[in-house]
Amino acid sequence: MNRHHRWEVVLLACLLAAAGVCLSRGRAKQASAAMEAVAVPVAMYHSVTDEGDSPGQYVISPSMLERDLAYLSARGYQTVTVADLAAYAAEGGALPEKPVMLTFDDGYYNNYSNVFPLLQKYRMRAVLSPVGALTEQFTASGDTGHEIWSYCTGAQLREMADSGLVEIQNHSYDFHELRPRRGCLRREGESEAEYRAIFVRDTERAQALFAALGIPAPVCYTYPYGARSEETDALVAQCGLIATLSCEEGVARITRDPACLTGIRRCNRDGRVTSEQFWGELLAQAEEGN
Repeated sequence: MNRHHRWEVVLLACLLAAAGVCLSRGRAKQASAAMEAVAVPVAMYHSVTDEGDSPGQYVISPSMLERDLAYLSARGYQTVTVADLAAYAAEGGALPEKPVMLTFDDGYYNNYSNVFPLLQKYRMRAVLSPVGALTEQFTASGDTGHEIWSYCTGAQLREMADSGLVEIQNHSYDFHELRPRRGCLRREGESEAEYRAIFVRDTERAQALFAALGIPAPVCYTYPYGARSEETDALVAQCGLIATLSCEEGVARITRDPACLTGIRRCNRDGRVTSEQFWGELLAQAEEGN
């Protein structure tokens, strides 16, 4: 073997050794992140009222919500927000020993009239995801106060956000529908470019609305009807949002990798089961995951 070939062999050996070290470090980093994974039970609520068809699959009564909060409080659980999860995943922050997240979708007026007072009473926090178009509509009309069909006004959202107990997130400006578009998904026959422009415009319109109301800019996109795809995840990130809430059942696992904030799992709080049934099962799953 001549000198030139010997140097090639030595160089190749060095490169392979370096690659092995990098691979080893990468695996160690992945293992470390997995070891630091925290199981976070996330509940998805909607309407909270005694009126209409309460309780039902997507409706619970205020007394049921209070039993939920009392159940969690008695067992030492502490509520967290998307900002808390993001701080843990991306910034090395800490989470409480027993974290739990309460999310409320759509922005019903009864979230202000019935949920907010209970959060104040129990000093618990929640994530509220209003539909931007409905916020704008009821802010302009002032036609609020009805337990079933009214939605929060901008002033009500601002009051809750200012309390520090409610975090406002983006539930789209006007994608809360099943037809002709299923949530925020691309419609049949819609080109990629057309869809991208529509999605970005809708998302930014919601962001601008909350900014105009003096509400901190949302960092999370709550998928309408849980309809999501790889395409929507990419567009959400393009709009500068760092997390998404899905409707996929199960316990969220939050790691030191920010990628864990995409498609955060939630369990629908069905009003046809008791606090003990719903939370007992969900908390047991979380304990198994820790």
